[in-house]
Amino acid sequence: MVSIISDVTSVVTAAADWIGTYVGAVTANPLIEMFVITAFVGLGVGLLRRLIRL
Repeated sequence: MVSIISDVTSVVTAAADWIGTYVGAVTANPLIEMFVITAFVGLGVGLLRRLIRL
């Protein structure tokens, strides 16, 4: 059980590091940041349209 918890902890820690690296790269480059923001806005608009149709 201890080894499973240790493995899960290491995976979560690695994932957090990867996310930090990704966010750092996106915020350091305005061109990439623009595309990411555009994608999130499109996702939000799509979700809102689907919710309105319900």
